[in-house]
Amino acid sequence: MKALSAIVLAAGALTLVHAGYAQTGGTADQAGAAAPDPKNTGKGCAACAQKAPADAVNTQLVPGTNEAMLVGRIENLIPIAVVAALGCDTCAGEAAAWALQQGSSTEDVERALRTITAMQKLDCFKQQFGPDAAARLERPLAAARKVLQQAMDHAGK
Repeated sequence: MKALSAIVLAAGALTLVHAGYAQTGGTADQAGAAAPDPKNTGKGCAACAQKAPADAVNTQLVPGTNEAMLVGRIENLIPIAVVAALGCDTCAGEAAAWALQQGSSTEDVERALRTITAMQKLDCFKQQFGPDAAARLERPLAAARKVLQQAMDHAGK
């Protein structure tokens, strides 16, 4: 039950961070940042928004099933939080790689990892789920960061 609560908490935090980011047009630490471009419809940069039809929905089949899921920035990041909360370092690395393959930026993945790390350090998280749950996040987060660093190193070459 605690694992399920941790998953829900992690997914909720990522959703809130993403919603806050979308409203401000940038990161929370960008005090005095310029207002978002009104021409940008939320479909990426202004050039991408001009290419995509206004009602286009990007979906993809879930591997191993016949079900389709929406593919977007937040949908790519939630699996990282879920498998990290469950404590699987191999899966967390694969989830980070998958998010990057689906088009999430390295900044989005890094923001997701920072959010999970921040949640892990909260006293309320440790009180609710125990110090073992917070410690269990260390290896999955390290594995996801390793994949992210490899992707950034590869992009820099």
